[in-house]
Amino acid sequence: MLQDAPWAFLASPSQDRGCDVEKVRVSLARADAAIAGIREGGKLVASAGVVREEALKRRHIAMIWGVYVTPAARGRGCARAVVSLAMEVARSWAGIGSIHLAVNANAPEARRLYESLGFVEWGFEPDAVRIDGKSYGEHHMHISFRNG
Repeated sequence: MLQDAPWAFLASPSQDRGCDVEKVRVSLARADAAIAGIREGGKLVASAGVVREEALKRRHIAMIWGVYVTPAARGRGCARAVVSLAMEVARSWAGIGSIHLAVNANAPEARRLYESLGFVEWGFEPDAVRIDGKSYGEHHMHISFRNG
């Protein structure tokens, strides 16, 4: 995913926590972190992570991160399925009042998906990501609900 769409992720292959099995294990051992995924033929074809904010004053917020669908699995509802599951997991955590995410301006299809799930934009960050001198902006979105 970092090679296919580097502009869509803040991590670079050399800095990606997902490449360190122990770091992934520690992250997923938390009761308020999860990764939703779809496997086909033993291979992961779609994923979306969700985590509760750690700062005490932001514990009411969950963040969706790392949403990706392999090119061969696109157009079949996989992104909707993993994001919906990540949202369901976050809503099950006591005290969560909103879910936030950021979507790169270079991914209008992803933005439309998030809007169809009820997310609304609350801000735009120009020059959020730079790769080889090229700048990409990000739309910051959220969905609010009552829980806890």
